[in-house]
Amino acid sequence: MNKEKIAEIARTAAIEVLDKKDKLFDEEFDARYHDVNLLMKNYRKLKVHYAHVSPETLEVSSICSIRNKTGLMMSHVDKMLTAYKALCQEAGNFDEIRRWKALYLRYIGEEKLSIDSIAERLNIDKRTFYRDINKAMEDMAVLLFGIEAIGTWKHTSRVR
Repeated sequence: MNKEKIAEIARTAAIEVLDKKDKLFDEEFDARYHDVNLLMKNYRKLKVHYAHVSPETLEVSSICSIRNKTGLMMSHVDKMLTAYKALCQEAGNFDEIRRWKALYLRYIGEEKLSIDSIAERLNIDKRTFYRDINKAMEDMAVLLFGIEAIGTWKHTSRVR
Protein backbone atom coordinates (compact mmCIF):
# COMPACT_ATOMS: atom_id res chain seq x y z
CA MET A 1 0.00 0.00 0.00
CA ASN A 2 1.21 3.46 -0.79
CA LYS A 3 1.18 6.46 1.58
CA GLU A 4 -1.84 8.06 -0.11
CA LYS A 5 -3.94 4.92 0.33
CA ILE A 6 -2.89 4.62 3.99
CA ALA A 7 -3.70 8.30 4.56
CA GLU A 8 -7.13 7.83 2.97
CA ILE A 9 -7.86 4.80 5.18
CA ALA A 10 -6.72 6.73 8.28
CA ARG A 11 -8.92 9.70 7.30
CA THR A 12 -11.94 7.45 6.80
CA ALA A 13 -11.32 5.71 10.13
CA ALA A 14 -10.96 9.06 11.92
CA ILE A 15 -14.24 10.32 10.46
CA GLU A 16 -16.01 7.14 11.58
CA VAL A 17 -14.59 7.47 15.10
CA LEU A 18 -15.68 11.12 15.33
CA ASP A 19 -19.14 10.24 14.05
CA LYS A 20 -19.47 7.50 16.69
CA LYS A 21 -18.23 9.91 19.37
CA ASP A 22 -20.84 12.49 18.32
CA LYS A 23 -23.52 9.80 18.38
CA LEU A 24 -22.49 8.77 21.92
CA PHE A 25 -22.56 12.42 23.05
CA ASP A 26 -26.01 12.81 21.49
CA GLU A 27 -27.23 9.69 23.31
CA GLU A 28 -25.76 10.92 26.61
CA PHE A 29 -27.37 14.31 26.05
CA ASP A 30 -30.73 12.71 25.36
CA ALA A 31 -30.44 10.45 28.41
CA ARG A 32 -29.41 13.25 30.78
CA TYR A 33 -32.01 15.64 29.44
CA HIS A 34 -34.60 12.90 29.73
CA ASP A 35 -33.50 12.09 33.31
CA VAL A 36 -33.65 15.71 34.47
CA ASN A 37 -36.92 16.26 32.64
CA LEU A 38 -38.50 13.17 34.24
CA LEU A 39 -37.12 14.07 37.64
CA MET A 40 -38.56 17.56 37.53
CA LYS A 41 -41.89 16.39 36.08
CA ASN A 42 -42.21 13.88 38.93
CA TYR A 43 -40.73 16.08 41.66
CA ARG A 44 -44.02 16.50 43.54
CA LYS A 45 -44.84 12.78 43.32
CA LEU A 46 -41.40 11.73 44.52
CA LYS A 47 -41.61 14.12 47.48
CA VAL A 48 -45.02 12.70 48.42
CA HIS A 49 -43.75 9.15 47.97
CA TYR A 50 -40.85 9.73 50.32
CA ALA A 51 -42.93 11.63 52.85
CA HIS A 52 -45.75 9.09 53.06
CA VAL A 53 -44.06 5.72 52.83
CA SER A 54 -43.15 4.84 56.36
CA PRO A 55 -40.35 2.32 56.89
CA GLU A 56 -42.33 0.87 59.80
CA THR A 57 -45.18 -0.12 57.50
CA LEU A 58 -42.94 -1.74 54.93
CA GLU A 59 -41.93 -5.35 55.31
CA VAL A 60 -40.15 -5.92 52.03
CA SER A 61 -36.52 -4.85 52.28
CA SER A 62 -36.26 -3.91 48.62
CA ILE A 63 -39.11 -1.41 49.03
CA CYS A 64 -37.29 0.06 52.02
CA SER A 65 -34.18 0.31 49.90
CA ILE A 66 -36.13 2.12 47.18
CA ARG A 67 -37.52 4.50 49.79
CA ASN A 68 -34.02 5.22 51.09
CA LYS A 69 -32.67 5.80 47.58
CA THR A 70 -35.59 8.09 46.82
CA GLY A 71 -34.95 9.98 50.04
CA LEU A 72 -31.26 10.41 49.28
CA MET A 73 -31.97 11.54 45.73
CA MET A 74 -34.71 13.96 46.77
CA SER A 75 -32.45 15.41 49.44
CA HIS A 76 -29.79 15.98 46.79
CA VAL A 77 -32.35 17.45 44.38
CA ASP A 78 -33.64 19.82 47.07
CA LYS A 79 -30.11 21.00 47.86
CA MET A 80 -29.39 21.59 44.18
CA LEU A 81 -32.69 23.42 43.72
CA THR A 82 -31.74 25.67 46.63
CA ALA A 83 -28.34 26.21 45.05
CA TYR A 84 -29.91 26.96 41.66
CA LYS A 85 -32.31 29.46 43.20
CA ALA A 86 -29.43 31.20 44.98
CA LEU A 87 -27.33 31.25 41.80
CA CYS A 88 -30.19 32.77 39.83
CA GLN A 89 -30.90 35.40 42.48
CA GLU A 90 -27.24 36.28 43.00
CA ALA A 91 -26.73 36.71 39.26
CA GLY A 92 -28.79 39.87 39.47
CA ASN A 93 -29.97 39.12 35.95
CA PHE A 94 -33.71 39.28 35.35
CA ASP A 95 -33.54 36.37 32.87
CA GLU A 96 -31.88 34.12 35.45
CA ILE A 97 -34.45 35.00 38.10
CA ARG A 98 -37.25 34.36 35.61
CA ARG A 99 -35.78 30.92 34.79
CA TRP A 100 -35.90 29.97 38.46
CA LYS A 101 -39.50 31.20 38.71
CA ALA A 102 -40.48 29.25 35.59
CA LEU A 103 -38.91 26.05 36.95
CA TYR A 104 -40.49 26.56 40.35
CA LEU A 105 -43.96 27.29 39.00
CA ARG A 106 -43.85 24.42 36.53
CA TYR A 107 -42.47 21.63 38.70
CA ILE A 108 -41.95 22.51 42.35
CA GLY A 109 -44.67 24.78 43.68
CA GLU A 110 -47.72 23.21 45.28
CA GLU A 111 -50.05 24.72 42.70
CA LYS A 112 -49.96 22.87 39.36
CA LEU A 113 -50.15 25.49 36.65
CA SER A 114 -50.47 25.16 32.91
CA ILE A 115 -47.75 26.53 30.67
CA ASP A 116 -50.13 29.24 29.51
CA SER A 117 -50.80 30.26 33.12
CA ILE A 118 -47.11 30.34 33.95
CA ALA A 119 -46.28 32.38 30.85
CA GLU A 120 -49.06 34.81 31.73
CA ARG A 121 -47.95 35.03 35.36
CA LEU A 122 -44.36 35.74 34.29
CA ASN A 123 -45.56 38.10 31.56
CA ILE A 124 -43.69 36.20 28.84
CA ASP A 125 -44.47 34.40 25.62
CA LYS A 126 -44.80 30.58 25.69
CA ARG A 127 -41.69 30.31 23.51
CA THR A 128 -39.74 32.27 26.12
CA PHE A 129 -41.08 29.92 28.79
CA TYR A 130 -39.81 26.90 26.86
CA ARG A 131 -36.39 28.52 26.33
CA ASP A 132 -36.23 29.32 30.05
CA ILE A 133 -37.20 25.79 31.07
CA ASN A 134 -34.67 24.25 28.67
CA LYS A 135 -31.90 26.47 30.05
CA ALA A 136 -32.98 25.71 33.62
CA MET A 137 -32.87 21.97 32.83
CA GLU A 138 -29.35 22.33 31.46
CA ASP A 139 -28.29 24.23 34.57
CA MET A 140 -29.95 21.66 36.85
CA ALA A 141 -28.23 18.81 35.00
CA VAL A 142 -24.85 20.34 35.80
CA LEU A 143 -25.85 20.82 39.45
CA LEU A 144 -27.27 17.30 39.74
CA PHE A 145 -24.69 15.37 37.72
CA GLY A 146 -21.63 17.60 38.10
CA ILE A 147 -18.78 17.16 35.67
CA GLU A 148 -20.65 14.33 33.95
CA ALA A 149 -23.06 16.88 32.47
CA ILE A 150 -20.40 19.25 31.19
CA GLY A 151 -19.41 18.65 27.61
CA THR A 152 -22.31 16.37 26.83
CA TRP A 153 -24.97 19.06 27.02
CA LYS A 154 -25.34 20.78 23.71
CA HIS A 155 -26.71 24.27 23.81
CA THR A 156 -29.39 23.78 21.25
CA SER A 157 -33.05 24.55 21.43
CA ARG A 158 -34.81 21.41 22.63
CA VAL A 159 -38.43 21.95 23.39
CA ARG A 160 -40.14 19.00 25.04
